[in-house]
Amino acid sequence: MSKVPEKNISAVMEAFKEFRDKNFTEPESVLDIKVFTDFMEPKFAEAGYRENFDPSPAKTKDANILILTDLGVGDFMVSTGAIREVRRIYPEAHITLVSYKKPFSFAEVCPYVDEVILCDKYTSKFPRMYNLVMETAEKLLERCFDLCFSFSIHASTNLLTYMSGAKIRLISIYQRNLNRAKADAIRKSNLLVYSKLLATHLIPYGDTRCHMADRFFLLPEETLRAPISNRKLEAWYTFRDFSVALESLGNVSGSLYSLCMGGVWGRVHYPPEKYARLLELIAEEDPSARFVILGGGDKDLESAEVLKTASPELYEKKVTNLVNKLTYRQTAAAMSFCKIHIGNDTGTSHVAAGVNCPVLSPNCFAANFKMRNTDAPGRWAPYAVPSVIVFPERALDECNSEPYGGHGCKIKEVPHCITQIAPETLFKGFHLLIQRAAEKINEPLYIS
Repeated sequence: MSKVPEKNISAVMEAFKEFRDKNFTEPESVLDIKVFTDFMEPKFAEAGYRENFDPSPAKTKDANILILTDLGVGDFMVSTGAIREVRRIYPEAHITLVSYKKPFSFAEVCPYVDEVILCDKYTSKFPRMYNLVMETAEKLLERCFDLCFSFSIHASTNLLTYMSGAKIRLISIYQRNLNRAKADAIRKSNLLVYSKLLATHLIPYGDTRCHMADRFFLLPEETLRAPISNRKLEAWYTFRDFSVALESLGNVSGSLYSLCMGGVWGRVHYPPEKYARLLELIAEEDPSARFVILGGGDKDLESAEVLKTASPELYEKKVTNLVNKLTYRQTAAAMSFCKIHIGNDTGTSHVAAGVNCPVLSPNCFAANFKMRNTDAPGRWAPYAVPSVIVFPERALDECNSEPYGGHGCKIKEVPHCITQIAPETLFKGFHLLIQRAAEKINEPLYIS
């Protein structure tokens, strides 16, 4: 990597601090991209960060590349395939990966990067956003990046993309927002959309390629005209992680199924007592079936206790409870032994996809709504593995009106529309998933 003089780094950081102090003193402060870049671009140029760079892999073999992620564990997992592809396209490059806290355990053993930088939490609030960028930007400016792939979904990372100093900065944007983002009026109503203008190249995605993994693949694919050779995701872990998982599972003979009953929002939580009934149906059909409960936190512990109370005999004979007993990487290793993963719409489903494990998942999106490609079930379905997503037939009264939002169910805090799904419907999905896995149909099927 090129050595950047300390005075050049300091000049950029001091300019950034000056702009922040003058313009962003209140949480409701508004970022005017043009004013900001008009102020900062001369500082970057004077410090040597704006030299020409040709990103063509044929012409630039030793590029200095930054990959920015700002995601939770499951969200990070859908970027793993794109990270691998960047390394394939630039086999001799020096690649730096920025990771946030939750997925850092995966990032730190990523085989495709040369170094990993831990970043603090993302935010869209001023001036906290600027404080976070101040904490990380100096580390990035030291490295004088040629090219930045921003696998981001937050405005603070778009700002960090700019402040990395990278000569070429790639960010994806929804096609319908592309023209809107260029209008000054949008800056007050949608900071995330407007902040994407801090990139040098906006890569539009359309109605047919809205899954987050596809959006990340598009950055190298469209900009570099480099076809993606492998669209599978990955989950990285060490031999030690594998050993701990195997020891924790004990007997792995027969049919092993993983179960995760967690999720950030209450609306994605399928009732544990209904999961208990589903497991009973599976065990009645397959006497060799065993189940391992994964996840972490008090809520997951409570769900495991509810399942135990609902089906004590099944729990005693068939269930291994590993909630709060495995790290994220060890969880991935444990799932690699499983025939199917069963669980809520949460990060563990993407970890399952990373170890090529088929996924059965109840979802709070109602079947009586027409699902758009940008709605959550389509954007966040388990990627490139067989999966069956089960919807309730209709939204409950409080949610059964438009606009219904990307998740369908409008009640965030507690299980709501999802509670209508019968275990027998999930069991139907289970059989469909077995069939699709046998036929290697690596895409989601939505049923109700």
